[in-house]
Amino acid sequence: MGTLIRVWTKSPLPAGAKIGRTGTVTWTVKGKKRTGKLSGKDTVSHQVDTWSAEFTDEDGKVRRVSTKTKNRSAAEQILARYEAEVARIKSGVLTREELTKAQTPRITLDDALDRFRTKMVANGNTPKSISTTLQQVLSLLHACNIDSLAKIRRETIERWLANEIRKREQNEAQAYTSRTINHYLTSVKSFVQYLVDVELLSSNPLKSMRKLNPEIGQRKKRRAMTADEFERLLQAAAERKCRTKKQSGERTLAYRLLLGTGLRSTELSLLTPNQIDFERNRLTVEAAKTKNKGADVLPVRPELVLLVKEWIELHSIQPQERIFRYNSNSIHRSFYGDLKAAGIERVGSDGRSIDVHSLRKTFGTMLAREGVPLTTVQRLMRHSTPLLTAKLYIDVDPVDMTQALEKLPMF
Repeated sequence: MGTLIRVWTKSPLPAGAKIGRTGTVTWTVKGKKRTGKLSGKDTVSHQVDTWSAEFTDEDGKVRRVSTKTKNRSAAEQILARYEAEVARIKSGVLTREELTKAQTPRITLDDALDRFRTKMVANGNTPKSISTTLQQVLSLLHACNIDSLAKIRRETIERWLANEIRKREQNEAQAYTSRTINHYLTSVKSFVQYLVDVELLSSNPLKSMRKLNPEIGQRKKRRAMTADEFERLLQAAAERKCRTKKQSGERTLAYRLLLGTGLRSTELSLLTPNQIDFERNRLTVEAAKTKNKGADVLPVRPELVLLVKEWIELHSIQPQERIFRYNSNSIHRSFYGDLKAAGIERVGSDGRSIDVHSLRKTFGTMLAREGVPLTTVQRLMRHSTPLLTAKLYIDVDPVDMTQALEKLPMF
């Protein structure tokens, strides 16, 4: 027998929401009180209003489908319909493929996108990732005048791709970089593959489409900071006027940790005391708080661990509370303000720029310059391949290459 359930989802923390000591979040929507649980930086987990039908299909697999209704009686009828379809397939009246073909015309593009969103939520994707993916899919499909599943064709997507390349080559203001185009392609290919997986499409017309070389048309080139620049940044952060001394101290500590650990700024913002082993100087990176959803344990220099411990004790931060209170927008604004105060140009004469993520690149570059093996740098930065580490996160200056050549014997 199937069941009706209300699934949990993650959403941005509502404005005006109240957070209890145990992480309970309460807010009001159209006069109705809602509750949920704090699930991360500025996000809340809560049950959706609509019912989902959960049933076992003809292959013995448990399926979960949104009924898109808040009415339990209506949801029960939809669940009964799904179970009746399974019974018909099991009895040999028709096949799943025949049933899917008969239903496909009734499934709109909006329906398919809603199902795709549900799938991403079930897979544990972050609200920001889900929102970005859906926005990219919708923008690309709209640009291609695709308003139904039947209109998804490789030729149509390729015309959009060719037009974007033309705009980039002609230096039009709204032209996308190769990296941005690849993000859009990845999102729409993921959506189309989902349609194939759930048998809404018989095959994937975009499967063999290749990505562009991300280095062609790249606008933003990030560089590592020098040791002198970083010291000036710390001094500016400490001396620049803030509403409270805590804000200044928080920024300088955050900068030190970003450079000393190679953590991403979002990962650091979600860091809690219980992730740190103060005796063995270890930091546990939790899977739910990382970009690639992979957990790891990283070593941390003892002096940095001591600074964090002193900060936690000074501000009475509890084991499960966030150590830092900044968000992705505020840390970038503060960083650029500190750069300006330190007299450091955001964009140099060579076109390369500095931002918060440059501290992660500086971490990798400094390790490489000290002769740390590439595979070790890769592991510390938690990259999937050494190529990614070497290509994007290590700066090699002409001076470094000259010094390397000087180590060779005379010929």
